Amino acid sequence: MPALKELEGIISRIEGVKAVKVVGDGEDVKEIHVIAADGKNPKQIVRDIETAVLALTGYRIDRKVVSVAQLSSVPHRSRRRIALVDIEEDEEAFKIRFRVVLQIEGEEIEGEAEGVNTSPQVPLVIGRAIVNAVGEKDLAISVDDIQVARVFNKEYVLAHLTCSDGKSEWEVIGISPRVEDYNRACALAVIDALEKVI
Repeated sequence: MPALKELEGIISRIEGVKAVKVVGDGEDVKEIHVIAADGKNPKQIVRDIETAVLALTGYRIDRKVVSVAQLSSVPHRSRRRIALVDIEEDEEAFKIRFRVVLQIEGEEIEGEAEGVNTSPQVPLVIGRAIVNAVGEKDLAISVDDIQVARVFNKEYVLAHLTCSDGKSEWEVIGISPRVEDYNRACALAVIDALEKVI
């Protein structure tokens, strides 16, 4: 079993989670108490906890031990849905450039990024192109890591982003099933993360 503090750290980064306490007996997790905002269905929060912990630690949580209490909050922005319209790549010597076309609320926007053409860097370049397209003026957003994780014998792409509003900094994780087009799966994972913060 992972350390309780490690589990609390993972769960605290899930969208909507305000506070978390994990209780264990040294061999297993007995209770997980979560306080969350009221913008997400509690069942979805429980599923997010299961997925994040399993993907990041390999430890399977029994959903029956998770309790979620929701606190009312001030009105919040509804999530802006982002659609991936197109993704193009252009290789030149040891560099690669990606151009993405996204659609937000019926408006198409474009973004580009260039980087070193190596297998660890290509997903990050895709992510930066998407972040550049969205171009949030009030937020600094970095694409820190993109990894493949196996959950229930299926592969998923996880994107880890860090956001800063100049006063505080927080992390967000996006996830997408790994499809045949790996570049597209990376893009969709980054988009899933961005939809939680913009």
